Amino acid sequence: MLRAIKDVNLAKFLSHDLPLFKNITSDLFPGVVLPEPDYDAMLKCIHKQLHIKNLEGPAYFLEKIIQLYEMITVRHGLMVVGDPFAGKTSAITVLAGALTELNHLGLMEEMKTHIQYLNPKSITMG
Repeated sequence: MLRAIKDVNLAKFLSHDLPLFKNITSDLFPGVVLPEPDYDAMLKCIHKQLHIKNLEGPAYFLEKIIQLYEMITVRHGLMVVGDPFAGKTSAITVLAGALTELNHLGLMEEMKTHIQYLNPKSITMG
């Protein structure tokens, strides 16, 4: 339950809200310590994709890619929003490449990923 609450909500909070969220969850689940998820294989694939795309991988960017992955695993759809040149498209393409590579390696039961950009204005309400 705690893992689901964290996965769904953590990426949506601003940095100054995180301590409050952590205090609330520790009050609701006293003494519960979640093991860190094992993303070693994924991180290796992410680093490989960063090298292929000639991008840098600071810890903050890697964290955002992992948060995007975690959000995708618990949601049917999402929007990635932020300032221009914040790395939104790069995070999406690096994650897609890493997931495809994980599929080829047969790791983490991931599927080949294909990105299709769609203009939401091109869809009628009906």
